[in-house]
Amino acid sequence: MSTVFQLAHAFTARWEGCLSDHPADPGGITRYGVSLRWVQDLARQAREECRRLARACDGCAARSTPECGYYSLDLDMDGDLDADDIRACTKAQAAALFKKHFWDKLDCRNLPLPLAVTLYDGAVNMGPARAVRQLQRAMNTTGDAQLDQYTPIAEDGIMGPRTGELAEALQEAGLEFFAARQTLRLRDAFYRDLAARRPSMKVFLTGWRNRVKALAHYLAELEREN
Repeated sequence: MSTVFQLAHAFTARWEGCLSDHPADPGGITRYGVSLRWVQDLARQAREECRRLARACDGCAARSTPECGYYSLDLDMDGDLDADDIRACTKAQAAALFKKHFWDKLDCRNLPLPLAVTLYDGAVNMGPARAVRQLQRAMNTTGDAQLDQYTPIAEDGIMGPRTGELAEALQEAGLEFFAARQTLRLRDAFYRDLAARRPSMKVFLTGWRNRVKALAHYLAELEREN
C-alpha cells in the first residue's frame, strides 16, 4: 500500500474501531468501519456486473478467488454474507476494502495530500458521492475567491478530470490545505443539518463533529511536516 494511503488510513482507522450494532445506525452491525449494509450493497453490485457481462459463476476463473467481487466480501469464507462476516472482519481486511472501493475508485493518489486525506475519510464516513460533492464545492469556493483564472467545476459527486485539474491548480497556488479545511467546514455543516432533520441521528453528532475537528488537527500536522 502506498505511503500516502497509509497516511490517510492512519487517521481514518482511529475512528473506525470496535464492533458496533447501534439501533440508530442505518448501516447495521459494523466493525472497523465495514458495515453489513455496505458489504451487501457491494455484493449486489458485483452480481449485477456479472449479469451485465453475462458471466456465470460456473466456469468463471475468478470464482472463489480474491478477484471475485462477491467472494472477496465473504470475510468468514462460509459462502454467504451476513453479520458473521462483519464480526470476522480484521483491520487488514477493512483497510483493503477501503483502499479498493474508496481510495482507488476516487483516484485519491492523484490528489494533493490534504485533499486526498480529507476525501478518503469523508468517503468512508459519509459515502463517496457526498464526500466528492463537498470537495468540489469547497474547491469551487476557494478557486472563485483565490485564483486569478478559474472555471467552476460541476459539483456532481464524480471524480472526473476537471476535478483533478482544479485540485492541481489549487496546489500550484499553495491553496490545497485551505481547500481541505473548507471541505471540513461543509462536512461539519452537513452533520449538523442531518441531526436536525433526523433526530434519531443526534446520538452520533458529537462523535461526527469531534472527528472533523480531529481531522483538522491532523491536516495541520501534515502541513507543518510538508
